Amino acid sequence: MGWVRSAQEVFDAMSWVKAHGITFCTNIYPTQEKIEGWIAHNQLRAVRCGDSAFFLRRDRDFWRLDFCAPDADALRRDLGALRQLQTERVVSELVGKAETLDALLPALESAGLRRYKCLARMVRTAWKGTPAAPGDGVVLPDKRDAPSILGLIEATFDRFAEQIPTQEEIEAAIYSRQILTLRCGEALAGLLYYETRGVTSTLRYWVVAPAFQGRSVGAALMRHYLATQEQVRRFVLWVDSDNQNAISKYGHYHYATDGVVDHVLANEWIAQ
Repeated sequence: MGWVRSAQEVFDAMSWVKAHGITFCTNIYPTQEKIEGWIAHNQLRAVRCGDSAFFLRRDRDFWRLDFCAPDADALRRDLGALRQLQTERVVSELVGKAETLDALLPALESAGLRRYKCLARMVRTAWKGTPAAPGDGVVLPDKRDAPSILGLIEATFDRFAEQIPTQEEIEAAIYSRQILTLRCGEALAGLLYYETRGVTSTLRYWVVAPAFQGRSVGAALMRHYLATQEQVRRFVLWVDSDNQNAISKYGHYHYATDGVVDHVLANEWIAQ
């Protein structure tokens, strides 16, 4: 297995696998920008096993596993030869309609990856409400706020199930003006981190610090976010399918599940 040195290596490997299969299957849909970011931080490795190609991306103290295979049978067979599944912490994900994942889940489970968590996608259409009042207290952070933003996200979310950003990614989001914060004095009371591309906006993290819950901090952030995305036609987020409290809160803002799920699987080296 070697470190990936160019985005083209990833695209070439995917094309090679696709040329050898009829029912090509994959869980990786990378943009060149994303791949180049991983390469710049020496995070991405690639390996070919049998007829399949696997990509392992370093995320803190574990690997995120992506694959492309000619078919589900080849995936099942070739995963068995992937040494990292037996020796290191590995997480993989399958995204799609629940019924379409039935053929792939057994292939990953046969290699020792178990179902760790299931995320549900929620969507809503364009915001029709009144723009947030100027005095709602929501502000754009600056680069100096990145460590406290990262600390609140890391303290709140499961690093295996959620794509926790690096500090560099947070700094880039701050520069792009895609993080909102609300402070009480010097303390970071809450934040909302999103990615808007064209007419679609994905809410990545919406969190209120424990000491400030019950003070309408989250509501101020959400209202400000929805009201200021004037060009957005589709809002998207992912939520733990077992977290009915969170689902209910998002429902209050007219988000609804659409049947697409993200199965997060983890190997035996990651505790349940």
